[in-house]
Amino acid sequence: MDGMTGLAPHYQGYIDERSVAHVKGWLRDLNDPAARLEYEVVLPGFLRDRVLARGRADQLSPALVEVGVGDGCYGFEARFDPPLSEAQRDQLLVRPKGAKHRLELAPGLRIAPPGQGPYQGFVDECSVRHIAGWARDLSDPARRVTVDILLPGPEGDILLHRHPANQFNEVLRQVGVGDGTYAFFLLFDRELTEAERDRVFVRVHGADDRLPPAPALKREFQPIHHVAMDIVNNCNLRCPFCVYDYSQTNKTYVMSDETFASALRLIPYVTDGNFWLSCLHEATLHPRLIQFIERVPREYRRKLFFTTNLAKRQPRAFFEALAESGMDHINISLESLDKDIYEKMRKGARYHIFLENWALLLDVFRAAPQAPRIRYNLMAYRSNLRELPELVALLLEEKLGWQAELRSTMDMPQIPAQFREDEFLSTSEWAWLAAEMKRFPAERIVLLLPPEGKGYDREEGRRALPASQPPEQAGQTVAKGPAPRPFNLRIGWDGTLNVYSELPARPGEPPSLANYLFANINELKDPLATFLALE
Repeated sequence: MDGMTGLAPHYQGYIDERSVAHVKGWLRDLNDPAARLEYEVVLPGFLRDRVLARGRADQLSPALVEVGVGDGCYGFEARFDPPLSEAQRDQLLVRPKGAKHRLELAPGLRIAPPGQGPYQGFVDECSVRHIAGWARDLSDPARRVTVDILLPGPEGDILLHRHPANQFNEVLRQVGVGDGTYAFFLLFDRELTEAERDRVFVRVHGADDRLPPAPALKREFQPIHHVAMDIVNNCNLRCPFCVYDYSQTNKTYVMSDETFASALRLIPYVTDGNFWLSCLHEATLHPRLIQFIERVPREYRRKLFFTTNLAKRQPRAFFEALAESGMDHINISLESLDKDIYEKMRKGARYHIFLENWALLLDVFRAAPQAPRIRYNLMAYRSNLRELPELVALLLEEKLGWQAELRSTMDMPQIPAQFREDEFLSTSEWAWLAAEMKRFPAERIVLLLPPEGKGYDREEGRRALPASQPPEQAGQTVAKGPAPRPFNLRIGWDGTLNVYSELPARPGEPPSLANYLFANINELKDPLATFLALE
């Protein structure tokens, strides 16, 4: 009997957290709420129990106060040094000192060590061959967590893989998820059945937190993020801000049917909208552009896009073929609707030809419900800065714009010094443009600011930091170690190939490139197997 109330203790409490490093919960006597009970943490043994810790459950818990559990001063926490094994963690129990009563595990039991979690992340992709997603510790964004990929079994969960979530993902960084280095991509040791694929789940190692499936969970096996291809080696314009140095380009070469067929072997494994027909050059210079598109199986055309300046006069039939192509989208490059500014920026273009092409394209696309989406790419300079907000509104509201992408300049050596001095935006001008773009829905604007938002500040004599080099001009050193998945490919008009990935740089800077393979796509018997085997 209890000495204060004369009633037998009526214990209440839970173990809220139980990890290899600690146990935490609360304990009280309903018949004597003012009492502070002693507890002991016990590891059951075959011959005798081992007491790991003892103490008094008298810590204030605001959560208990909030839900009306007395004055809330019933909490306890004990830590273990050295840590337990996971098996020991799962066996330990907590009881009032000298009693047989055992505290139950809370419905939301956490098994992460103290100072870790809560966790955030998603499973973005899961096929019979792979799984991909991301996870991070919200209490410590610099920490890289490990994830367990598990398959439920009749006698418990089966561990398929254990892997750190430490791969860089540019999309995560763009949407503000820390430095973006929280991703994982794993190939299964064997191909799962579809039933197994649907049951696989991911848990943060050492915790009970499962990663939920992303709202748009992908079931396809797409280990290649994008194929940045060029079906020609030239452009019809010589824009002063171009990232490519055309000073040594005196002839136009075009991709052969054989090379295109060789590259097409990869299209099933590329994410939607990311099999590029152009990267650095003008795809409409290829006389068989439409035939190339038509060679792509209809079910894969959603992966296609290309960028064009619309400066080469095209017949209506060209735009009709594009409208019926099934492509994901096309990019149209445009800086201004002022003739003088347009022709200054798009050197070699004729404004009236652009307008004729644009009018034809819009007329045809408006009559074709399944026409590719249109993204407008605009470079931001002093000449067009004040025009850009209203131009973007026009493009999105009246010119079928799905998105508008406003870009800073990759400050390449071939850009004329006078153009840089006259046209590059200052930090304050970039800030003004960013503020103006907030009037539009976020999903319809892609704003590529200079590194750390710092522009060309003439008054300080400081030029903008250079952005990362285009893949074709990146360093030729092959990186060591396995290529992170999903990886990227660059394919030139002649089949030259490099496999590369984007690596995180310092905060505010664009990612750097790591190259893993240089070859020719025509010489690879099974390119996908070659890429997946990269070490």
